[in-house]
Amino acid sequence: MEEETKVNFFEKALLWVKSHLAITIGIVAAVVVVIILICVLAGGGPKGAVKGFISGMNKKNAAKVIDNMDIAGAAVWSYYYDVDDFSDDDYDEFIENYEEIDKDEIKDQEDDLETTLEDGFDSIDDNYKSYKITVEEFKSQEEIAKDLFAVKAKIAVQAKPEDDDYDEVDESNIMTFVVYKGKVIYTDFL
Repeated sequence: MEEETKVNFFEKALLWVKSHLAITIGIVAAVVVVIILICVLAGGGPKGAVKGFISGMNKKNAAKVIDNMDIAGAAVWSYYYDVDDFSDDDYDEFIENYEEIDKDEIKDQEDDLETTLEDGFDSIDDNYKSYKITVEEFKSQEEIAKDLFAVKAKIAVQAKPEDDDYDEVDESNIMTFVVYKGKVIYTDFL
């Protein structure tokens, strides 16, 4: 009897869906739109990229830091540009250089960055018994060109040394991050 009730319930549900196909399609479409909006908005945009980058630094996870960076954008930006002096012509040149950057150079830069980060994190582990880096607050976010943002954030660093050879660190500084298409390409850290 219980199996018959289950079958009847599913048959009835299937019949209802078939008879109300337009409503069902509308509900499914609305759910898909809501999920897409949540994913887009939850990404956090430029501030989300900075949070992800800082989270990777705090966890001393080189892979997470790199996942929140656009290495090609970082390579192009570091050679030529400045947040405080960036024009429309600079943007066109940035995009051109970005599209032309050699894939091998990107891989080399990523490998170098990963090694540098891992060495730095090892040094922190060797010399400090505790380490924490956080975003205290975002000061500003300015669109400097299409998909290119300058984000200023107050970053706090606290670290307690293993021994007396090192000083305790407890400071906050306002740092600039340049974010291109949701990935960090420049920061005062690196």
